[in-house]
Amino acid sequence: MALVGLIDAETPAEDAARLQELNISALAFAGAGPIMQRAARATKTVPSLCLSRVGDRDGALSARYHGADGVCIDALLPLDDWDRLAKGARTMRMLPLALAESPEGAAAAVKVGARAVLVRGDSAEAVIATAGALPRALTVVAEVVSADADALRRLVGHVDAAIVAPAVHTSADFPALVAEVDP
Repeated sequence: MALVGLIDAETPAEDAARLQELNISALAFAGAGPIMQRAARATKTVPSLCLSRVGDRDGALSARYHGADGVCIDALLPLDDWDRLAKGARTMRMLPLALAESPEGAAAAVKVGARAVLVRGDSAEAVIATAGALPRALTVVAEVVSADADALRRLVGHVDAAIVAPAVHTSADFPALVAEVDP
């Protein structure tokens, strides 16, 4: 399972560089902004994902301007709106991820033809249940609110990647966790 480090506002460039040294697969940001830019400049080769819900073209443009390589689009949007935003993101050279926060969102992600889905949930079990309903051909990224190392371990084998909170990736045990779940 690939690990995606969530960067916070305190030391984005330093955190990004440290995570790159650990061969983390990507960086994630709560929203588009200068924090994302500083981290992107510090690594240059690690992809960045904007976790905030993009609802229009301007939101996608802002995310791209600040360095995002992927954006989250609500899977429950009407099909035409989702398709328009996803196509716009692709023309900006970003990966559109369908944001699914429920089983209904996961079903909608399949219906809109998403290739990648961010499944957001309150627990590893909730995310696993939602992700389990998705076709194996989809790339599934898990975001468990307040996930600790044990929650991340439970996701192995159920999702392709997981967002790692700063509390986890700044701990002294994080290099061992990377070696364990993302060999």
